Amino acid sequence: MRVVKRFAKLLPTLALAAALTACGSAGPKQSANEPARLDFAYDTSAPLRYVDHGRINARSYPTAVDDVSFASRGRTIEGYLLVPSGSIRRPAVVFVHGSGGDRSELLGEAAALASRHVVTLTITAPSHSVTTTASTIDALLAQARSLTVNDVVAVRRAVDVLQTLPAVDPHRIAYVGWSAGARLGAIVAGSEPRISAFVLVSAGADPISAFVAHAPAGAKLRVRKVLGSVDPLRYVALAKPGSLLLEDGRRDEVVPRAALLNVVHAAPSGTTVRWYDAPHALSRKAYRDAFDWLAKKLPIDS
Repeated sequence: MRVVKRFAKLLPTLALAAALTACGSAGPKQSANEPARLDFAYDTSAPLRYVDHGRINARSYPTAVDDVSFASRGRTIEGYLLVPSGSIRRPAVVFVHGSGGDRSELLGEAAALASRHVVTLTITAPSHSVTTTASTIDALLAQARSLTVNDVVAVRRAVDVLQTLPAVDPHRIAYVGWSAGARLGAIVAGSEPRISAFVLVSAGADPISAFVAHAPAGAKLRVRKVLGSVDPLRYVALAKPGSLLLEDGRRDEVVPRAALLNVVHAAPSGTTVRWYDAPHALSRKAYRDAFDWLAKKLPIDS
């Protein structure tokens, strides 16, 4: 049990903050010695059960903020949908929070982008509701994999929702994630082709070898197999070249610089990388720069 507890300390950023990554069936062929990749396919015919519970801000504001929800793998995903005034179809962006956050955490950033004529949707990732940690190594591994699947599919269902809305151009959808949400974005970049651009803010990851090294001898192969099948550093390279913007802080007090660099070095060619003299939360300038980058990628209408 003591070994399990020591090993468990290495997993929270993966298991509880959706920090793992994987991809779908697309991408390079696997080596026979590589762990299998997860399949993030889901029942696209399952009812979305999308509900708009109503506007929560004053109607005098040019951007409507609605309390919304939808279904994903038997769970109800809560979100805030921000829709600028006007009747034309606009690009849309999904925002995902960091560890311990929820749909409110990036609401200010989503509102800032919505003011630039973009439909934005903040969601609470399913892993947010997980408050317990498994007590055995096998259970920890199963939990990490399950949480990854649930979070990725929730984002994919969010895309399904956006594509049903008359205010959204279904061919101009992007993603913004911070911290754990950024690592989740690395997953989505390898599994959701309908999203054309990704902004990953303060995304870091340790190599699987670090987890294997701290696992008990009898579990090392299982750790490599399970975590290797959902390794962000393995799969971020499967993102479409030129589709990623990585923004990191030189004074990040949460994610070690080595972990930030791991993602930078694993990203595909054409990835834009920007460093700021800022802590883990970065700065308003970083988000302004990110939105300028998105304006070129989507593009954004005036």
